[in-house]
Amino acid sequence: MKRLWSRLPLLARLLLAVLLAVGLAGGLRLALFFGEATAQAQAQQARTLALAGELLAPLLAEAAVTGDYGAASELMHRLVDTDPALAEVEWVYGRSRMKAAGVPEPAVYPRWFETLIGLEAQPHARPVRLGDVDYGQLLLTIDPVGLRNTIWLGFQRQMLAIGAAMMAASVLLSAVLFSSLQALRAILSAMRRFRGDSTVRAPVLGSPETRTLAENFNRMADEIAANLAALREARAHWQGFAQLHQATLLAIADAVIVCDAEGQITQMNAVAERLTGWSRSKATGRAAREVFRLVDPASGLVMPDPVAAALHLRAAIGGRTGTASLESRDGTLWPVEATAAPIRDEAGVLHGCVLVFRDRTQHEQIQQRLNWQALHDALTGLPNRYLFSDRLAQAIARSERQPQLIAVCLFDLDRFKPVNDRLGHAAGDELLRQVARRAQEVLRDTDTLARFGGDEFALVLPDLRQVDEAESIAQRLLERLAEPFVLGAETVEISASLGYTVYPFDPGDPDLLLRHADQAMYAAKHSGRNRLHLYDVASDQMQEAHRQQLDRVRLALEQREFEWHYQPKVDMRRGVVVGFEALARWRHPERGLLSPLAFLPYMESGPLAIELGVQALEAALAQLEAWAAEGFQTRVAVNVAPDHFTADRFVDDVRAVLARHPSLPSGSLEIEIVESAAIDDLARAVAVIEACHVLGVTVALDDFGTGYASLSYLKRLPVDVLKIDQSFVRDLLDDRGDLALIEAVAALGSVFGRRVVAEGVELAEQGVVLMRLGCDLAQGYGIARPMPAAEVLAWRETWRADPAWALWADTRWELSDFPLLVAQYDHLRWIRTVLATLDGAPVRLGHEELVDHHACRLGHWYDTHGRRRYGALPAYRALEPVHAEVHRVGRALVAAAASGQKETAAQLGLELLALKDRVLELLARLQIEVLHAGAPDAALGDDQA
Repeated sequence: MKRLWSRLPLLARLLLAVLLAVGLAGGLRLALFFGEATAQAQAQQARTLALAGELLAPLLAEAAVTGDYGAASELMHRLVDTDPALAEVEWVYGRSRMKAAGVPEPAVYPRWFETLIGLEAQPHARPVRLGDVDYGQLLLTIDPVGLRNTIWLGFQRQMLAIGAAMMAASVLLSAVLFSSLQALRAILSAMRRFRGDSTVRAPVLGSPETRTLAENFNRMADEIAANLAALREARAHWQGFAQLHQATLLAIADAVIVCDAEGQITQMNAVAERLTGWSRSKATGRAAREVFRLVDPASGLVMPDPVAAALHLRAAIGGRTGTASLESRDGTLWPVEATAAPIRDEAGVLHGCVLVFRDRTQHEQIQQRLNWQALHDALTGLPNRYLFSDRLAQAIARSERQPQLIAVCLFDLDRFKPVNDRLGHAAGDELLRQVARRAQEVLRDTDTLARFGGDEFALVLPDLRQVDEAESIAQRLLERLAEPFVLGAETVEISASLGYTVYPFDPGDPDLLLRHADQAMYAAKHSGRNRLHLYDVASDQMQEAHRQQLDRVRLALEQREFEWHYQPKVDMRRGVVVGFEALARWRHPERGLLSPLAFLPYMESGPLAIELGVQALEAALAQLEAWAAEGFQTRVAVNVAPDHFTADRFVDDVRAVLARHPSLPSGSLEIEIVESAAIDDLARAVAVIEACHVLGVTVALDDFGTGYASLSYLKRLPVDVLKIDQSFVRDLLDDRGDLALIEAVAALGSVFGRRVVAEGVELAEQGVVLMRLGCDLAQGYGIARPMPAAEVLAWRETWRADPAWALWADTRWELSDFPLLVAQYDHLRWIRTVLATLDGAPVRLGHEELVDHHACRLGHWYDTHGRRRYGALPAYRALEPVHAEVHRVGRALVAAAASGQKETAAQLGLELLALKDRVLELLARLQIEVLHAGAPDAALGDDQA
């Protein structure tokens, strides 16, 4: 039925539906009609019977009283004839009966209607009474045929009305559907054509409903077309993605196998084909466990399948590193590292598994090499410190089971650095390799030779019966290393210094034994090099004292017991302060303020020196900020130990301390380093200095001239300042060599664009000579001693440059005037020597130098160089009588002091000081005459000749 309905045309289905609806409505109307008609018929039947009974019963009672039964019969027949609904009237009176029957009405309805209507004849009994007398019973019967005919006629009229309604509905619906048929056909046609062409759209025609239907269809078609376009784009994208996925799979350096949810292989790349020995075509569709077989390399047992485990646990399985090997199809074992992970979609549905594994052969080879390198020196192939310590520990453990002596030795090469610097690092490396080979030639098979780094080597000599054996082996080693080495075209000679200790006479652990051997090695080096030295207890006690002091210095650093004094640097030519050098002092809680000699020897290297440097940087910048707050802007130089400067952390330390004081201008901080810190690793020194420059920090090379500095180093080293060591400045007026060296350094500074600072200036004459040589910047006790920060501002307000500096500041005098400055210095030294006798000091002058004013150094200058160059100047001529009086008073003072005449000697001392000032005044006047008038030409003739 359903299939038949679906095959009917739309119009037929609509008509049937409408007719069915109308029919259902008509059926309902007929049912209501039947109910109403039947009820009305029954009510009419009851009324007819009641009315007939009411009319006839009294009449029959009267007839009975009168005995006129004929009238009664006539009356009954007349009633039946006049009312066709009455089928029969019967009067039962006693045993008599009287009946009248009507003519039956013919039925006009079909038999089925009689059954359907269900309306039957209903008899009605009524007593016939008159007063209290009963005259029988009247029986009335209704004929239902008439009632049925009436209902049938009504039924026919209802059926005609229903049929007319159905006909009208069919006609109207057909008209409406026919009017929309063209639009519906167009829509239907568009729907059919849309299957092959998604651009087809339905025309919007007809009724509002069909127009709406067409519009909805078109909107639906637009959405479908858009979805189709998106699907095509997505298909193209995923096809490209699939191709990229395939290309990626093939390009991955690791081996990759992809399996479905059943663990069967669907894809694999070339690396997986190579390692498993299976081609992709043959492996596809096979279970992963057939292609990827993991076995234990030690036992050969097959290990669990990671793919099956990942699929079962629905979790990644990995970490089979170094414990599993992949058995290839041809039986080859590959050490692999494998990881298997399940493949799920966004809903968590399991779709398969991906297995990634890599060949660890090269990795294991590299690991073996790394393990070897971790225990050996890369340059010589000897054991390194770690392997050496292990073997030493084993030797100690073995000696406890079988009592034997063990010698622990350390040696390094004498004069290795000059060879390395002169011939280069390649030659130095070759020399170290030859040293290792020669040492191994001397040693026994049971001995261990190790390189600790640089030119430092260590030895373990086990199984010794007496100490002399260790000394004999060590001596042979030193003799072998003292033989010449051939390095390319060069032949070099070096030696070694060796220190050793013997276990169990020295009952220490491996670290302590090495430390004792190291102390013995330095003792050998300090005793003359190319020596060997055995560690002893007395030396250990000295070292213990050193360690205790070292611990106290470390505690002082931790408790911030260090403070900084500041020594000024001045520009002598301009007469201004240009900066300060921060110098550490130890404020000891018990011993008071201690000089650097109390702590610097214990912290020249290592972490303590670095910590002191960090504290010095912080203190200097904090002090600069404090001075800046009081309106004083300057620069502070901080000394940095070599170990700190060459440490990896140095630039970070400087950057960090600058970051904590961001208000200071660039250039406020200067770093002072010694030559060795820069020259030991020149490339690193250059990099660190350039990093400091980026931070706005200048760098000074301290104690210049005392180390290894050369023109080549100075050219490559981008320092900003050269500091001339005070040892050259101190003897400047006495030693022509120092004078020449300072002049050379000043010239180098000018050539290379470096500022030059002279340290240790104590006399005004030294400053004048320094300015003449091109060095205007100076510091020293003659300017100011290092002072606490609290005293700096007050000193700055009161300090004035020496008048002699201002005198010569703007004049370029000749070096031939140098003896004039020395003469002033010599006179002051002579005065100090004579005045020292007042305190009981011996006379440190020769007799002639004391008594004869021509025999002292000032007199010698006066009679020679002074006469030739300045003889025509008035101040020169006025000097001799005053100088002669100086010697007379000085001679008398020495005699009075020698004879115990203290008061006389003291009085003569005051007279001598006044004469000294007079001499200095005349020498200063002479300098002014030289500057402003120049030396007379006549006086210069002999000198030029």
